[in-house]
Amino acid sequence: MSAEDLARADPVPVVLEWLSGHASVTGVLGGAGRVGPYHEPPYPRLKVADVPGGTDSYLTRLVVVRVQVEALGSVDGGPGKELLRRILYTALGALEELPRAGPAPVGPVIVAVRPAQAGGYVPEADGRPRYLAVANVICHPTYP
Repeated sequence: MSAEDLARADPVPVVLEWLSGHASVTGVLGGAGRVGPYHEPPYPRLKVADVPGGTDSYLTRLVVVRVQVEALGSVDGGPGKELLRRILYTALGALEELPRAGPAPVGPVIVAVRPAQAGGYVPEADGRPRYLAVANVICHPTYP
């Protein structure tokens, strides 16, 4: 496996697409267009990004990427801790379904999704409510 293979094994775009189109996730968020890699309106919002950690195995060609999932509220404190927790765990449940969905047309093959850090309430520095958790997304690159 080369460095180029490792670069192709980025599951974040696949995870974003999966969660953006998942009926349970869009339902609990109140509609489409609320999943993405940035902390921006509309709220509530689900932010998904890779964070440091994980492993790259040249021997098995498996890559473990740590993906942080955040359920974000707005400056006024809405929609509240209870709903943000429900959003987070709905997204984590949907994420665990991803390996059974079959490979995406583009991107790595997702083999498994495992919890890495349990969900918890961690408000933003400015007081905005936020629930977050980290999952290990285990994948291997697709080859052209």
